[in-house]
Amino acid sequence: MVNNYTLNCEGLVCPMPVVKTKRKLIEMEIGDILEITGDFVEASENIKRFVENQGYNVLEHIIKGENYHLRIQKS
Repeated sequence: MVNNYTLNCEGLVCPMPVVKTKRKLIEMEIGDILEITGDFVEASENIKRFVENQGYNVLEHIIKGENYHLRIQKS
């Protein structure tokens, strides 16, 4: 069974969104989905780079102004 998790990183600047993402992914099982939202676009790029380097799948990366939304699958 795939579980869905959410992580709100609004108001956080680097490196905290990446740190929080890393901590949340540790709690998750293979196949689970993590949805991350925030309002500091540079953080979304850092999160995306981190998860790709870890071998996880970025399913969605949407940027609207300074807001971002990432969907990641732990693999």
